[in-house]
Parts: sequence; C-alpha cells; structure tokens
Amino acid sequence: MKGGAKNSMNFKSRVITAIATGAVLVSALAPLASADTVTVSGNGALSGSEVNVSNSSNTVVNQTNNANISNNINTNASTGGNSSTFNTGGNTTIKTGDANNTVNVSNAANLNQATVSCGCDTSGMQVNVTGNGAESENGVNANNANNVFLNQNNNANFNNKVNATSSTGANDSSFNTGGSSVVLTGNATTNVTVNNAANANVATVGGNGGSSDPSSVVVSGNGALSANGVNLDQESAVVLDQDNYANIKNDVNANAKSGGNSSTFNTGGDNGIETGNTTTNVGINNLANFNVADVNCDCTLSDLGVNVAGNGAESGNEVNASSDNSVFPTQTSNEALWNSVGGGSKTGSNDLGFGTGGDQAIISQDGSSSTNVNNAGNVNSLTSGTVSVPGTDLGLALDFNGLWTFLNGLMV
Repeated sequence: MKGGAKNSMNFKSRVITAIATGAVLVSALAPLASADTVTVSGNGALSGSEVNVSNSSNTVVNQTNNANISNNINTNASTGGNSSTFNTGGNTTIKTGDANNTVNVSNAANLNQATVSCGCDTSGMQVNVTGNGAESENGVNANNANNVFLNQNNNANFNNKVNATSSTGANDSSFNTGGSSVVLTGNATTNVTVNNAANANVATVGGNGGSSDPSSVVVSGNGALSANGVNLDQESAVVLDQDNYANIKNDVNANAKSGGNSSTFNTGGDNGIETGNTTTNVGINNLANFNVADVNCDCTLSDLGVNVAGNGAESGNEVNASSDNSVFPTQTSNEALWNSVGGGSKTGSNDLGFGTGGDQAIISQDGSSSTNVNNAGNVNSLTSGTVSVPGTDLGLALDFNGLWTFLNGLMV
C-alpha cells in the first residue's frame, strides 16, 4: 500500500455444527449466516484499504450402526414314542394327541435417519468500493462457504439356526395276544418363520435453495490513478456417503412326523395303524441394504450483479467473482445371503407284520411341506422429492414391524 492513511479491516465468522452418533434418528439444523455488507467508501487520497471477509458454515453428521445377532433354537413337540407290548387277553390301543410346534424369529437392526439443513445464507453479499481518493488502493476479499458432510454406515451380521420337530409317531404295539392292537396318532404340525430386516439409510439434505437477495459488487466513483480490486468467492458442497453391509445366514430344519409306528407279532385279533396328518411350513424373508437420499441444496446465490463505473482517469479496477455448487453422493450396498432349508413331513414308515388271526390295516394320512424364501435388498435411490418413514415412529424405539413396513415401502 502507498503511504498516508491506511485502513485495515479483517472480519471472520465461522460456524461449525458437528454431530457424531450411532443413534437411530438425527436432525441437525445448521445456523444460517446473516447477510454481509462491505463498504469501502470516502477514504482520502493515497489511502490504502483492505477488507477480508470469510463466512464458513460446516455441518458434519456421522451415523454408524453395527449389529451382530445369533439365534440357535432347538424345539421339539412330541406326543408319540409310546409302547404297549407283550399284553395278553384284551385289546391294546395307543392314541396320541396332536403335536404343534411354532417358531418365529424376527431380527431388525440398523436404521439411520438424518434430516440436515444446508445452512445456506439468507441474503447475498453486498460489496461497495466507492468514492475513494486519488491514488488510493482498495481491496476486498470475501468468501462464503457452506458445506454439509453426511456419513451413514450400517454393518449387520445375522446367524439364525433353527431345528424344530413335532412328532406323534414312533409308537409300538407289538407282541400282544388275545385281542386287537390299534395305533391312532394325532396330527403333527411345525411352523417356522424367520424375518430379517437390516440396514436402511435415509437422508434428507435440504436448504433455502439460494438466497432471497442477490449479491452485488459495485466499484464506482473512485479517484484518478486509484487501484481497486474485489474478489468474491461463493461455494457450497454436499458430500453424502451411505454404506451398507449385510451378512445373513439362515439354517432351518423343520420336521413333522406321525409315521414310524409298529404293530407286529400280534396274535388273535385285528391289527391297525392310522396316522394323523403332518404339515410343515417354513417361511424366510430377508430385506437388507436400502439407501434413500433426497439432496436438494443450492447454496450459491441466485444472482450476481457487478457494476464498475465512473472511476477516475488511469484507475485500475478488477473484479473476480465465482459461485460454485457441488453435490457428491455415494451409495454402496453389499449383501451376502445364505439360506439352507430342510423341511420334512412324514406319515409313512409304519410296520404291520407277522400278525396272526385277524385283519391287518394301515391308513396313512396326508403329509404336506411348504417352503417360501423371499430375498430383497441392495436398493440405492437418490431423489429430489421428500422422504418420509410411514407408520410407526422409528426414532429411538426401533421395532420390527415399523422397520419391516418401511423397508417394504421402499421396494414399491
């Protein structure tokens, strides 16, 4: 700067909002910066004036969940395994009741939901360099920066092992003499349901969509031989990173048995075996890895007006102005699913032999086995609309039905 009066002004405003959490729900609102007006005016000849203004708003959100769930279930319902043997002089009867076995396994884990403001300025920046004296030097450096960093990470490891058996069979009525021998078994039913829901990232990043007032730079009315410079840099950036990893293993063995009965080596009467119905139902539903993001930020100012006029002879005037808006979304899903199902429904393997002196009959009823496995996952969605979680509040009280409804809704 040249000699004479010298004015040096440095203004710096910095706002940082930082959130680091593994909780389910985060809502962060970055403070909004007020409008800036910079005026360098009315300074005398040979003066030197410099203004540096920096506004920075940073919002940092980190959400991380890790879930390791292991279920090892062994259940057995049995009314069979009865024996009535080596009887003499009367009828022998074995009649079993029904056996029902129901296993339900529900795992729900890892939901990140974040609503974050862009933290944009509500008004533009006004820079005025006017009416300064001859041979004065006047400089303004102004910077507006709005940055949002949102990281959501989920890691789920589920291991479900289920062995479920219901049995009314394996009854023995043998070596009886002088009467009828009858085995009547009840129905056997086994139901196994395994539901796994894991890893959902939901992000809503929104702001003001630009300021209500434009920015302006005015360099006018400065004296001869003056040197006037304005550097105005406005930028915003949204960096979004959503990552999911799911490793789900289901090993299910379900059996229903009413057979395996024996009525042999009986003498002097009728021999009969009648089994009940057997039913095995296995259902496995896996939902994993959903990334949904609504990013709607435009923190750069809507308009920029530059006016360089009416400055003195041989003055030097320079204005550099830039506005940048950047969005960097990354969505990653990795899923490993392993389902092994053994379903058996058995009414046979009955033995009626070596009987003497009467009728022999085996009546085996129906056996049915059904298995349904549904896998859905690895959905990445970057939208410009609104994202909402339907139904149950999925705040800190995470429940399976709410998450299941939500994840199913994402697939529609």
